[in-house]
Amino acid sequence: MELDQLGSTIRSARVASGISQAQLARMVGVSRATINYAEQGRSAIGADALLRILRPLGLSITATQFREGHVDTSAVELLAAGASVSFREKIPAEAVERALLTGQLDATWLPHIATIIDEASDAMLLRAVREASLSMSVPAATLWRNLKSLALAVNSPNPRWASRERA
Repeated sequence: MELDQLGSTIRSARVASGISQAQLARMVGVSRATINYAEQGRSAIGADALLRILRPLGLSITATQFREGHVDTSAVELLAAGASVSFREKIPAEAVERALLTGQLDATWLPHIATIIDEASDAMLLRAVREASLSMSVPAATLWRNLKSLALAVNSPNPRWASRERA
């Protein structure tokens, strides 16, 4: 379930319960703004607050393992889309996958790959590596090494690549 879907579910449950955001906030010990953020599907609230909001509404959250072929947008596609925002040309997801698989830069996509290396969140990179490892049958450690090679190739200033080991 995506954050916006979770937010919509929270709002529907609250409305069906006949209480306002302020009332729910008082019941669970968070601010009304936190309830609002939760209903908007923002990631700015912590897990503890989210769980406190869900319980009285009769909702829960379950962590599920990535399933190959799942209908959600893949992390590699999300990385490609995010890296293309500032550029005229859009990098295809296949080019991102190729870079992950080989650790080599295609000069055509250098600015896009540099954007991914420098700006993508750790969570998104982790998801992309996990998904790519499954779909390409390549050990995740190899993909992390390839990402680190790419970071060196683009002279990434992001401190996450400074002698960071992944397993």
